[in-house]
Amino acid sequence: MILLAHGEGEPAGGLFPPWEWHPATVHFPLAFLLGAVALDLYARWVERPGLARVATGMMTAGVALGLVAATTGAVAFFTVPAHTDEAHRLMYWHLGLNAAALALFAAVVIARWRVREPGAGVRVAGLLAAGLLGVGGFLGGRIVYRGGAGVDPAILSPDLRHGHDHDAGSGRPDPASKPDAGNPVPKDGGGGHHGGGEK
Repeated sequence: MILLAHGEGEPAGGLFPPWEWHPATVHFPLAFLLGAVALDLYARWVERPGLARVATGMMTAGVALGLVAATTGAVAFFTVPAHTDEAHRLMYWHLGLNAAALALFAAVVIARWRVREPGAGVRVAGLLAAGLLGVGGFLGGRIVYRGGAGVDPAILSPDLRHGHDHDAGSGRPDPASKPDAGNPVPKDGGGGHHGGGEK
């Protein structure tokens, strides 16, 4: 995958850089899979098997779209420019949790297509998969919003780059007083951990 790596010093320009495909595709499987689990629980509550079958269809679409999101996520992993060390560590958790969730959802879909009415075990597995997906999605947001993965520091306002804090009077430490506060990009300013010879 070195061919996909965003090399150190390489421009991060372009109308739609490869790492931006991932955030553009993740919302669809999240919506379908979590919506399917919610609809299935409602179908069980009101005893409407027809709605449960709709939930199975939604879950099937969610797994298919999840494969697309996983593919764009792999591309993002190897191309995203500089980010914090914490974000780099969280990427492995993000990848592992979402891969486990997708595999579990796929197993649930297969089980649901084989029976007319899913049993309690299948529904519990769907809930577990939804939980894994929720935690994995949360970590994905943290990787971007706190780790700066894929964020070009040049687009940030000076206040954000230097740690502007709306809670400065709350007794919390002012991030602007810390070196490089608010700037998620390592001092090298070059490529990410995946292609510049690091880690």
